[in-house]
Amino acid sequence: MLKTSLVGAVLLALAACATTPPAPKTAAAKAPLGCVSDTATRLPVNPNDCAGFGSSYTKKDLDQTGRVYAQDALRDLDPAIR
Repeated sequence: MLKTSLVGAVLLALAACATTPPAPKTAAAKAPLGCVSDTATRLPVNPNDCAGFGSSYTKKDLDQTGRVYAQDALRDLDPAIR
């Protein structure tokens, strides 16, 4: 009986951990200008720290330029890109 209860408790704990949604990011935790808050590595970063420095552009930003190729759209968005 104890073995069955213990197995049930472990399974319940695993199910609870597997169904817990991640905490949403708040708009208040915005990175300062020139600081990229998210990178492709998905490493956790303190909201007050920078994951990297530079600029980031969304698909919407690229689409709004009207350019077909990403390289041309990036040149329009940032003249420093050659």
